[in-house]
Amino acid sequence: MLKKVLLLTLLLLNIGYTKDNIVVYNAYGNNHQLTIQGRMQIEREFKEVSKDDGVLRNLYRRVKQIKNDEIKNKTIYLHLKNKTFKTKGDDEGYFEFNIKTEQSLPMGYHKILLNIEGNKNIHETNATIIDSTPLVGIISDFDDTIIVSNVTNKISLGINTMFKNYKQRTLIPTMLERFKKILSQNPKGIPSTLFILSGSPQHLFRPIEQFLEYHHFPKYTLILKKAHGENLDPLTDQFAYKSQKIERLIKLYPNIKWVMFGDNGEKDREVYRAIKEKYPKRVLEYYIRDVESGEINSN
Repeated sequence: MLKKVLLLTLLLLNIGYTKDNIVVYNAYGNNHQLTIQGRMQIEREFKEVSKDDGVLRNLYRRVKQIKNDEIKNKTIYLHLKNKTFKTKGDDEGYFEFNIKTEQSLPMGYHKILLNIEGNKNIHETNATIIDSTPLVGIISDFDDTIIVSNVTNKISLGINTMFKNYKQRTLIPTMLERFKKILSQNPKGIPSTLFILSGSPQHLFRPIEQFLEYHHFPKYTLILKKAHGENLDPLTDQFAYKSQKIERLIKLYPNIKWVMFGDNGEKDREVYRAIKEKYPKRVLEYYIRDVESGEINSN
């Protein structure tokens, strides 16, 4: 009887299993350095979400997204420009490549192929390479800066994260238009210099990606917190976590001048102020959204 109930539930929700899967969270670098982060896992497939989905359907889908089965301790191969690199994932399936190349990678989107040892399935994605061209870049928080999350209210945060799908979440007014206006200052045809840096865990990569695509955001690099597996990011110290990530981008792209967006719900103002004081010629401006009033002011 239990098996029949479970089967019926899976059929109603249209849930299945893909083949062994590789999820790439980000792939970016400069002419001689490239970082790729991701996870090896058996990822569940879901019926397309609807604005009319109920809370139980959304909750079930979110729990199953978070609890994808990892592919543990496997070697993963990366193929780029006729060269092959390898690294080993941890016991949660997470992996990271930090590649330095003698051959200069020209600015643009570069195709990279990945596969897991003993598995013929190939995962294809693009790496964003930005050279030393003087550009304007954006570093933006996600929760309560791009999307309404109510991070300071844990009950509201839980409802927004677990009981709503990406079509039911609320976009912060004017943010998309602001991003497009800033990025339009760069020459046409160059890779996107939009970096979305969030304190959300990498488990939430899919719903964040789906939300950004649903609202037609420009191409972006998404940097999320590594909260599981080995080599964790600072879990509770948002100041340390975001400062480290922003400084890495500043050093990786010495000719980009940055505009930063955040909110006053956590530590964005303190982080951005400290970064601007340390790198005054590298930060053009930063904007903070007040989560109560919704006002966005430059600092």
